[in-house]
Parts: sequence; C-alpha cells; structure tokens
Amino acid sequence: MKVTIRADTVEIEGYVNAVGRDSRMLTDEYGYPFVEQITPGTFGKALEAAKKAERSILCLLDHDQLHEIGSTDTNLELEEDSIGLHARAVVSDPETVQAAREKRLSGWSFGFNTLDYRESYSDGVVRRSVTELNLVEVSVIDDKMTPCYAGTSIHARADENKETIYTRATDQEVEYVDEEPEVKPEENTQPEEKTEEKPQERAEQPEEKPEEEAQTVDYSYYKNRIELLKLG
Repeated sequence: MKVTIRADTVEIEGYVNAVGRDSRMLTDEYGYPFVEQITPGTFGKALEAAKKAERSILCLLDHDQLHEIGSTDTNLELEEDSIGLHARAVVSDPETVQAAREKRLSGWSFGFNTLDYRESYSDGVVRRSVTELNLVEVSVIDDKMTPCYAGTSIHARADENKETIYTRATDQEVEYVDEEPEVKPEENTQPEEKTEEKPQERAEQPEEKPEEEAQTVDYSYYKNRIELLKLG
C-alpha cells in the first residue's frame, strides 16, 4: 500500500486482496478452521453487479460503519486486474490524515457477503474458494486492527438485513510519501524602520583668540626726554 500525504488530504492506493492466493488459517463462526482464497474474476463480477444495481460501495476506517471516509460515488476507485482488487482513494477525513502522518495505517481490508463458494479438503485442511460475493465495503485499517485475511482470525458482523458480513485484511508493506509543503517561518514583510541618526551636538567651545604679541617699548626716547628736562 502506498500512502501519499499532502496538506489536507492523503492518497491511499494498493491491493485490497490478491486473487488466487491462500489466506492463513482462518476460523469460521462455528470454530472450524479453513483456508480461503478469492478466485480470479470474482471481484470484477461483484463490481459489475454493484454498478448495475446502482449501489455504492463504501470506504470506511477500520470497518466502522459510522466512520465513512468515501465511496465509489465520490472518491473511491476499485478495479480488479490480473493481481487482484486494486483500490485508490483520496481521503480528507481528519482522523485518517492524522493516522497517515503518524504512520499508523497498516493496509486495506474488505467486507463482503459470500454468495457462492467451492469447498475441498486436502492435507488435513478445509479449503474454501469464493467464486461469487457481494462486496459491501473496503476499509483502510490502522494499528487498532490486526490484518485477518493473511492473519489468524476472522471478523464478522451483521448488517441491517441480518446478513453476515465477513471482513478480510491482508498483511501489507506500507510506503509513505510526504508531499506536504514545507512550512517556512513567517517573514516580516513590513519595511524596517530606519532611525535617522541626529548629528551629535557638540558643546560650543569659546573661540580662542590669538594672543596679542607683546609690544616692544623703546625706552631711549624717554631717557633723552628726561635729560633735556634736566638741562632746562
């Protein structure tokens, strides 16, 4: 199963079941063990029957009928090819998206009514080959559920018509691809205010006046004047 994580959605695609492949040992509602496989073409017939009946096949989380995350009328694509039943869904359910981000999704599962099957006995094991079924829903399962188609248990529930719906899940490797845009820190788009630097005011220093040159006094004139006065 490939899980592609985007901003608000998660795209989940992969094989719900590989046709013609044995399950691990299962136990029916009466406690008898058996091995099961879905014969090639069975899913294709089920999809065609649902289309003719204009019946939607639901996409659930963990087979929870109260937790619908899609349907073939909206976001779920189902197709049987040479490998098995392939599913693709783009899911916006918050719980499923969060489980994907935390890498807790573990695979696909499907719920069905058995309409016809062949049974044989070999190597001490009952082998059941399902040749016709009514596909009710497919589910994305997380770590709250254990895969049972390739696992060790069987899960059954009753629908509104009291028909037993069996669910099967497949052990799968999950590939996670994160395409969420990288969140960058918000940049300040406001222009940075520049503070004008005022010129520093300098204390006015008193203007220094150049020192006046000392005048040289000629005393010879006064001496001559004094001598003349004495001579009278």
